[in-house]
Amino acid sequence: MSTSSVYLDQVGRDLWSRDVFTFIPDRDLPPPPETITPGGGPRVAFAGFPSDFSLAFLLRLLQLDVQLVGIITSPGAHPAILGDNALSRIADHLGIPLIRAWRINDEHSRFELDELNLDGVVMASFDQIIGARALAIPKHGWLNVHPSLLPAYRGPEPVYWAIADGAPVTGISMHKAAPKVDSGPILAQARVPILPDDTAGSLTKRLVEAGMGLLPEAVDGLLNDSPGIAVDMTSSSYRTSIGHRSLEEAGSAAEAERMVRAGAPNMLPWVMRDGRVVYVKAARVADGASVDGVPVLHYPNGDLMLLETMDTCGCHHNTNDCAHRRTQTVTGR
Repeated sequence: MSTSSVYLDQVGRDLWSRDVFTFIPDRDLPPPPETITPGGGPRVAFAGFPSDFSLAFLLRLLQLDVQLVGIITSPGAHPAILGDNALSRIADHLGIPLIRAWRINDEHSRFELDELNLDGVVMASFDQIIGARALAIPKHGWLNVHPSLLPAYRGPEPVYWAIADGAPVTGISMHKAAPKVDSGPILAQARVPILPDDTAGSLTKRLVEAGMGLLPEAVDGLLNDSPGIAVDMTSSSYRTSIGHRSLEEAGSAAEAERMVRAGAPNMLPWVMRDGRVVYVKAARVADGASVDGVPVLHYPNGDLMLLETMDTCGCHHNTNDCAHRRTQTVTGR
């Protein structure tokens, strides 16, 4: 039996009214007006962050014939996770524990998981690698939601790299988690084209939309021990996490423009303007015409017009000298 309430319905409406979805883990919600009883069915937990991406899949999981008995999150990702946030509000609403696991593979965290008597765990944007002993605690294992067409773009920033690389298509994959990152058998998958004007925010929302239809199939496969489709690791690609990259790293105006779209809104690139750091939220390759007052970056094969810049980084640090800002630059431009 699914879990529903007026409060959860309003949370969902507010979420889907947004034009873009982010991975920034600082979302909060209004305090719930009451505590309700989760639905019946297999006992599952959810692991993720208080971000748009995670919240969407948590809400979709509650619509399925499962009993949510716990929410797991990772406090090291953001200070907001230690206080009230979107995940803690929903845990309070359902009267279930919120496990803030600094290290999911430690004995204490494994003990907390074991106490939940889990049939399965669904995770969407969780920043820790689950070891073999933690993976074995739920009767049917863990399901991971990964925003790429696995085995392509394994790793923590697949949406960013797909746009930055100029890939024409990406997707959403739901697979049974294994000790090696993004390597377990696939239980459901969908392709999503990358549009010429996609930012990470607009693409993420469309990836989540595609994932909403896949989650019932994937959860059913997990709980019924479906073998899934093995991932061909010989053809896999892995990309590392990124920070705020300098636009001087780009070798062309087109590459720089993709860096801007890939970074918006989660991790904007930066550039020095008039002796200070500014972060670039929107840009386009110049078509030869100049616009008064619009700053331009010059590249060997063309120019990039900086349409919108910010004095702060736009990520959860919201500062100018962000800890995520990469300072390696390419000289000579």
